[in-house]
Amino acid sequence: MSELEEIKNCLVEMKDLSSLMVDLAFSSVMYNSEDIAEEVYLLEERMDELTLKVKRLALKAARKEEKPIKLLSVIDMANINEQISDAAYKISDLILRDVEPHPIIHSIMEDTEEELGRVKVEKGSILIGKTLGHLKLPSKIGTRILAIKRGTRYIYNPGRDDKIEEGDILIAVSSDLDKLKELAEGD
Repeated sequence: MSELEEIKNCLVEMKDLSSLMVDLAFSSVMYNSEDIAEEVYLLEERMDELTLKVKRLALKAARKEEKPIKLLSVIDMANINEQISDAAYKISDLILRDVEPHPIIHSIMEDTEEELGRVKVEKGSILIGKTLGHLKLPSKIGTRILAIKRGTRYIYNPGRDDKIEEGDILIAVSSDLDKLKELAEGD
């Protein structure tokens, strides 16, 4: 794979990651959730790795480019995504530092019909081995899976062909997160 292809893959992951981090950060504050705030912290570490990788790849690719100055936009894009993730981290850090959310945050919560959370798929869950397309979670229980954490790896914006495995952490937005939790529990 060429440096430019690797850069493209990194930037796509960074875009998805920064978007997910912002959603998670605001949710961590709205729901006063340390679990979600810690997830943002872990994602921030991944963003740092990707930013450094893009910069290294851009320097390598510059040697082969006729107009290497054009690669500055790639570095700028990586830096901008890094800044977004830093901001998301600062938002969720409020929860990790035990700062009491202002009452206005709770009033926003009351107006929100969906909640965002993490659900672990336990041994014996009926979700295991099934694709998201087969499960039809959005239409059946009003749940959309934003990402799947599998070990230390994330699957962002999973598609209908992505299968759920035992031990997966599902990051989901739902009008009934408890229903997803029930499905993820094993008997």
